[in-house]
Amino acid sequence: MGEVTRHGERRQPRSSAALVVDRNYGPFFWGNIVSNSGNWLFNVTAAIVVFQLSGSAFLTGLVSVGQFLPLMVISPLAGSLSDRFDRRAIVLVGQGLAAVAATVLAVATLVVGLDGLPGAWPVVATALGIGIGQSVTIPALNSMVPALVPEEDLEGGVALTSVTFQIGRALGPIGAGVLLTTLGAEIAFLLNAVSFFVLIAAVLFVTVRPTADDGGTDRSVRAGLRFVRRDRTVMLLLLGVMTAGFAGDPVITLAPALNDVLGGADAWPAAMVSGFGVAAVPTAFLAGRFQRRFGNLAVARVGMLAMAAGSFGAAVSPTPLAALLAFSVTGAGFVLAVTSFTTVLQRHLPDAYRGRVMALWGVAFLGNRPFAAMLDGAAADLVGPRLAMGIAIAVSIAGAAIATHISRRSTAGARTQET
Repeated sequence: MGEVTRHGERRQPRSSAALVVDRNYGPFFWGNIVSNSGNWLFNVTAAIVVFQLSGSAFLTGLVSVGQFLPLMVISPLAGSLSDRFDRRAIVLVGQGLAAVAATVLAVATLVVGLDGLPGAWPVVATALGIGIGQSVTIPALNSMVPALVPEEDLEGGVALTSVTFQIGRALGPIGAGVLLTTLGAEIAFLLNAVSFFVLIAAVLFVTVRPTADDGGTDRSVRAGLRFVRRDRTVMLLLLGVMTAGFAGDPVITLAPALNDVLGGADAWPAAMVSGFGVAAVPTAFLAGRFQRRFGNLAVARVGMLAMAAGSFGAAVSPTPLAALLAFSVTGAGFVLAVTSFTTVLQRHLPDAYRGRVMALWGVAFLGNRPFAAMLDGAAADLVGPRLAMGIAIAVSIAGAAIATHISRRSTAGARTQET
């Protein structure tokens, strides 16, 4: 429902097209697209460069470990800080740390070239530096969204913030492939460094609406965890986000092995990853409309079931093209589920706890990626990629059940208040 104007009329939610050109939200949206594209550009480029320099799959894996492990360690503390201090300042600090790490590598490779580096470790260290910066950034960045849009536009704002990740996931790997075969990895590293400064400029440009202080004086990580333990709805919503993040892993981890079973060309796994992201983008632009019409939790349930259907379709695909189409269904379901769970969470949270809970959101959404990858990969080695997709199917169905359970709890709570 929209806010009431002074004339008694209810404000209607704006379209996604209106939000992306909004004076306040627009720069945030476009800055995030550039930053997320840079992140994925670095992910792919760094992995390829590390393997070229070292020939070690272990060191190549450390690129992902360096980027995502700090999220689990630092993000809860960063969430506590974002509930104590200015969230925009926290974002600027985090992006500044990542920008410094990325810039040092970009300048070094431009000056001495990749062959002049003392092995692969500078690239791995840069991944760690970027991971630390992003761990500081993510809780505050996600906590800013409700303060950038009016209350009636929250569904659209959350969905569009999610779509920036999907656009980056689609564009970054493509850009890496083009740059590695034309201008070289050095230029890819340079563009990644620039992407952090673009988001810094965007955050400096927007106006963050002040919010009410309604959480008392204890802004510690422990107090945030106590809040989550007490509020079962928050815990279930975070678990829902975790199921979506976990079930979205096979498109990255299992696509190469599945393509090998299907006898596809070398380009098909990358196409499957891009298909996941490409399908997610238009879905995100429609997600807010679906949520307002059918309800957030109903859309979350449909999204999780779509992920289960897409994973099943990939498991039984007879051709690489069929697998690509199935993963596209998974991508559409993924964005519906994540944006819907997240919107309910954002609406439910007191602002004084938002930073700490959104830090846990980051851990739930991204922090489980290494564990999902290890489990999916191990299962594929044991029983093959087709049967290994069963893990994602089961987790997706569990996510749909969580959405149903939250909806029933909410309905029961509303009836209790009425009586």
